[in-house]
Amino acid sequence: MELEDLKSSWNNLETPVKTSEEIKKMLLENNHPVLKGIRRQLSLEIAGWSLFLMCYYTMFDGDLKPLIINIILVICALLPLIHNLTGYRFAKYLLNGTTIQQSLENYFSKVKKYAIISILTRIVYASGLLLFFTYNIQFTTGKQVLLGGLMLFLGIQLYFLYVLWRRRLRQLERALSNFN
Repeated sequence: MELEDLKSSWNNLETPVKTSEEIKKMLLENNHPVLKGIRRQLSLEIAGWSLFLMCYYTMFDGDLKPLIINIILVICALLPLIHNLTGYRFAKYLLNGTTIQQSLENYFSKVKKYAIISILTRIVYASGLLLFFTYNIQFTTGKQVLLGGLMLFLGIQLYFLYVLWRRRLRQLERALSNFN
């Protein structure tokens, strides 16, 4: 489609009529669909990790492991929650500039940092869980195979997380290049 065709199509679109009250209501934090989804995910994760932390000490023999291993596990369980809270705040305050292009450039810069932190957080989190659950275990061949399979599974997850962030960053780069 040529640029002129695109412009004429854009100009011929009917704009939905919204009152100022409807627009204000849409902008409220409680009505934003993305933020609702993030809050729902956060609630489920907080409940799940709280339940895990309440019973790991007895169910997974936390009382038999050194204090430092337990502290590492608690920190590694809190990391994803802190990371998701940061992501919620990040999604809540998108505009950070005087123009759309400047806001998009600032957003792109923050997303790059957030992507790196996301991948590193997942590595630290998985490492802490592996350390806790493999501490003081006598490894047989079967257990080594299971651990290798688990590590392969975690590696595949990390690879897909990397691919997902790379795709998101490329989309933002394309959007930025369209402004130039």
